[in-house]
Amino acid sequence: MPYPPQAAPGHYGYPPQPPTTAPGWPTAPHPPYPHQQPPGGGGGGDQGGGSGLKKAVIGVVVLAVLAVLGVGGLAAYQALGGGALPTATGDAQGEQLLSPDDIEELLDGRSQALRSGDEDTYLAPFTGEAKGTQKNLFENLRKIPFTQAEYSVLKTTGSTTDEYGDGATIALDVAFVHKIQDVDVRPVSEWYRWIIKRESKDAEPRITKVGPSPGAYGSKGYVFYPAPWDLYEDMHVVKKAHTLTISNKKYATDTDRYAPYIEKAAADDIELWKANGPEDTETPTGFVAVLEPDRKTYSSLYGSESVEWEAGQSVAMPTFDAGYGGDEKDLEYGGARVKMDTSGSRFTNATYWPKLVQEISHHEFAHAIVQPLEATGTFVTETNARWWVVEGFADYVAFRFDTELGAWNVRNDVTGKEFGGTLPTSAGSGDEVGTDYTVSYLAIRFIAEKSGTAAALQFVADHYRDPKRLDQQLRDATGMGESQFQAAWASYVRSHS
Repeated sequence: MPYPPQAAPGHYGYPPQPPTTAPGWPTAPHPPYPHQQPPGGGGGGDQGGGSGLKKAVIGVVVLAVLAVLGVGGLAAYQALGGGALPTATGDAQGEQLLSPDDIEELLDGRSQALRSGDEDTYLAPFTGEAKGTQKNLFENLRKIPFTQAEYSVLKTTGSTTDEYGDGATIALDVAFVHKIQDVDVRPVSEWYRWIIKRESKDAEPRITKVGPSPGAYGSKGYVFYPAPWDLYEDMHVVKKAHTLTISNKKYATDTDRYAPYIEKAAADDIELWKANGPEDTETPTGFVAVLEPDRKTYSSLYGSESVEWEAGQSVAMPTFDAGYGGDEKDLEYGGARVKMDTSGSRFTNATYWPKLVQEISHHEFAHAIVQPLEATGTFVTETNARWWVVEGFADYVAFRFDTELGAWNVRNDVTGKEFGGTLPTSAGSGDEVGTDYTVSYLAIRFIAEKSGTAAALQFVADHYRDPKRLDQQLRDATGMGESQFQAAWASYVRSHS
């Protein structure tokens, strides 16, 4: 029997998942990816219960404003009203207790202790509840193969002087600047707020409270908190050649079972890009995948927005120093983080879960592999990567490794469905989601069939880098301009309906 449809991705999410009892394949993100819904049954993790919802987009949703401004982590903070690079300065009255050097020493000490594995030194300035949470954080971070991990000052708020005789207290916004081996091509960041108090010159500065930095642009999503290392008391990490599969330790058995299939999908995607992608692209050779069955916890990860039908998401991570004091032509995105909802039928289908876990992983990792290529966007559609290119590419990769599933999606989402003949600009709603994802998949497949896989991947890379040149990019890839391509693609879709 045919496999059930897949969930839709968000900017980068994943589509709806198939039912757990269906005899077909299990459920299937740059939006989030939708849960799949097989014929004759409801998806085990189908948030919202739609049938055939496909993949959504995350990076765009999560970073829309940052992309509009064209800034990365540090420059973004400046754009938020953070002002010039912050320093701790004393007031006109009172003895200065927290100088810029004091604050820098506090941050450098934590950075060095984290890199060396010296837990006691790392925890020394923390007090109260903060000490306990930072102990968990330290132990979790030590499980990750960072090539860079350090704390950097973003902004200080409060008094650094003993003006009233009760010491100095400041709120220090810090960026945890990090680069995961093989996963990030540039350093990315997560933003925290530390409350620091120093009673007197004779006392050491103490960090009394730690939490997320206040939301940027009124949205907590832009600080990328919480990461799994913040959420889990004991973080379980399965390290393989191309993947770090992460979960709460209490789900370790399931995570260990899924990890080989996630790794297989990662290796497939990387090899596909290596063999057929443009040689001049700087892309990751590894991925982070966070598995979480609790929907509330899943939705909170990285502060990213989610839609009820998504099954997974690839969260775009801005380069920390992009647009600030560096090369203006440097990459805007340093990498991505993939998260997947394991309560959905892709993971719970008793028979087809291996097939479905690979399908959603192929889709999300496809988003992640090209994320560093994405150019700065704006609120003008023509300057952003087109939705049909983003999602069509991710599904093309997923179905390249499972043509049976791809054929099933075409039959389920296109055959007998209303089709207007225009390239989709979003996931639509209801039953449109599955159709919009699948006709976008057919657009990239059409290019590949006409001009070859290498030409299709070159087109995707070119479009991510410079979305404004879509017409010329289509001419280069197919010999047809945008209007002619759309007409030819529409005929191709109809031939499959």
